[in-house]
Order: sequence, then C-alpha cells, then structure tokens
Amino acid sequence: MILMIQWIKDIKWGKVLIVGLIYTLISMVVRQVEAMLTLSYYMDPQYFGLWSKLMMPKAGPPPAEFMVMSLIFSMVTGVSISIIYYYLKEYLPKKRLQRMFLFADLLVATSFVFFTIPVYLLFNMPAMLLLCWFVSSFIILTATSALLVKVVK
Repeated sequence: MILMIQWIKDIKWGKVLIVGLIYTLISMVVRQVEAMLTLSYYMDPQYFGLWSKLMMPKAGPPPAEFMVMSLIFSMVTGVSISIIYYYLKEYLPKKRLQRMFLFADLLVATSFVFFTIPVYLLFNMPAMLLLCWFVSSFIILTATSALLVKVVK
C-alpha cells in the first residue's frame, strides 16, 4: 500500500495534462488523415450498423457532438497513458530510445490483444479498416511514448 501511494505522489500533474493535450492533438490529426484515407468504409451502407448513433445518427459526416466527445475521450486517454507511464517508468530501461520503444511496444501489444483481435473476431469489421486503425494507433502510441520519455524524466 505504501509503495502504491509513493508512485502516485511522484506524479507531476502538470506534465500529465500537457501530455494529455499533446496526445489529443496528435491523435486528432492522425485520426483525421486515417478517416480521409478510409472514407469509403464509413460511407458503405453495408457497415452503417457498426457505427454508433453518436458518430453517425444519419448518413453523412459526424455531428459536432461526436467531435467534442472525441476530444474529451482523447484527453482522458492521453492522461491515462501518462499515469500508466508513471507507474511503469522505474521498470523501463534507462536509455531513452529503449525506454520509448519498450513502452510503445507494451501499449501497441496491449491494443492488439485487447482491441484488434476481439474486434476482428466479434464484429463484421473489414480487415483493411482494422489494419488502418492498428497502424494509426501504432503511430499515435509511438509518438506518445517519445513525448512521455522527453517530458516525464
């Protein structure tokens, strides 16, 4: 219990919020590029049932509410990744590049195991779209890992 409290006391909340904000910016840019490249999947009536009512209440572009929720969820995700980094940082290698890539590998592998594989198995999701999501997540998580290693020392 004391060890758990100690790592929480070491968190620099200003840095966590900075990383959360930058994560939000990076993820929004990467996801917008990805959405433009994969637009045909979102417009295909065969897949309309996959998208949430928040994202696509009707045919056409997502409403403003979806963008606001995306920003909020991205910020929460960025903050959460930062807190996980604080928790694991003493177990990661000391060299900057090794630390960055090991943390990125952990995040990407976790995403693959707990998101990509189950989504492919459970939903009528086009494999190419899922691959694009995985690649964009890889880019976002690697950039976030580099940012964390730089900002949180």
